[in-house]
Amino acid sequence: MAAAAPAAPGEAKRPEGDEWCDSGLGSLGEGPPGPPLPASPAAESSDPLADPAAWLRHVLSFVTEDGDTALHLAVIHEHEEFLESILRHTERSPYLDLQNDLGQSALHIAVVLGLAGAVRRLRAAGAGAALRERGGHTPLHLACREGHPACARALLGDPGKDEEERRAQLDSVNYDGYTPLHIAVLRRDLELVQLLLRAGADPDQPEPSCGRSPLHLAVEAQSPEVAECLLRGGARPDPRTFSGYTPLYSARRRPEPRLPPLLRRFGARDPPSSDSSDSSGDSSGDSEGGPEDSADEYDDIVINSKRCPA
Repeated sequence: MAAAAPAAPGEAKRPEGDEWCDSGLGSLGEGPPGPPLPASPAAESSDPLADPAAWLRHVLSFVTEDGDTALHLAVIHEHEEFLESILRHTERSPYLDLQNDLGQSALHIAVVLGLAGAVRRLRAAGAGAALRERGGHTPLHLACREGHPACARALLGDPGKDEEERRAQLDSVNYDGYTPLHIAVLRRDLELVQLLLRAGADPDQPEPSCGRSPLHLAVEAQSPEVAECLLRGGARPDPRTFSGYTPLYSARRRPEPRLPPLLRRFGARDPPSSDSSDSSGDSSGDSEGGPEDSADEYDDIVINSKRCPA
């Protein structure tokens, strides 16, 4: 099993911090891409009338030491004919959702490689979009993490078709509690953010560690473009974290000068000044002038309803 190569200089760090490695994909760098495709028994036999059913059984039972099936390998090698042949015999069957040792289905791998055509063919054949790989990512999470909007469109399908499954994809969370929208925002991927909002993603769904909304994350990512997209897409301007912090509070303590006026333009309100808070002696968490006077912005690991210092 091959581990991931180190990130290139300037490459954005994966926001959810999950270890990145893959089985069949690990060999895509140098040399032949992954293990060879399974050979037909007819290729090893002098009998030209070898049983096609025997070859099919051989193909569908083939598994590499990393757990990759022939379907995984057909995607990795971008072998369209072989992929179509397998799909004709496995449509709507559990075989489509078999996962390798890293929990990746063929659909996960097609998304990671940015193969929108393969994603469409797998989805049309019945491959599931709700499966999670080892890091808890669904294919839509991976499309957002890898920056593949065409794959995200192929996964979500046409508007009005199978709305229940589309909603399940948009609302799914990985093991860090992030939705696909959270990941797209952290990557500052405006195209994907717009795509997900048009598809019906919740612009206010908080992540579970500190209660940050997508708008909080856009401020942390220092992206006025993404923040404005969220606000125009229906995001509330004043959501609060578990400690009571708003996006405007966060924006005022970061270097991007366009964010505070942008948030105010959409209705965000400045907290009372620290002078008035000090003179009143009121440190209640009900107003933003209370908890937001502290030096630490996020100090709220909450366990059993009690806040623990980070």
